[in-house]
Amino acid sequence: MQCDTYNGHAKYRVDGAEEILNTLEQFAPINYDELSVAFLDEAAICDLHAKFLNNPESTDVITFPADENEDYRVGEICISIDEALKYPQYALKDELTLYLVHGWLHLAGYDDIDPKDRLVMREMEQKALSFLNQQSCSRLAIESLSA
Repeated sequence: MQCDTYNGHAKYRVDGAEEILNTLEQFAPINYDELSVAFLDEAAICDLHAKFLNNPESTDVITFPADENEDYRVGEICISIDEALKYPQYALKDELTLYLVHGWLHLAGYDDIDPKDRLVMREMEQKALSFLNQQSCSRLAIESLSA
């Protein structure tokens, strides 16, 4: 699977998503040809949330799954760095890795809209993070661009 990363936040650059995604493919295959990951600021994630989900509020992750009718399957995971920064008790790289896992699980068919599905999603997130650790997969690398 080809993985592309877009860094759309003025203060942070994120690297290492490709290794995590390739490892997650072993945990919960999605069989995509191409996957893009965009690390965004709050304004950008709010714009996407409003445009595609009719909700202008901030969110942590938005996924765009592949069209089932296409031969070449392309998906996207959009992640809010600013949302992760709202949880200073967690290391930024760990919170963003969790968001990446969450987005991947959405593409793998997991949902978190109703409470029962949300419990399954949380359990799968923990299993996926444990799998990444067992595979000695590194977390995302975060570079601060501010002086």
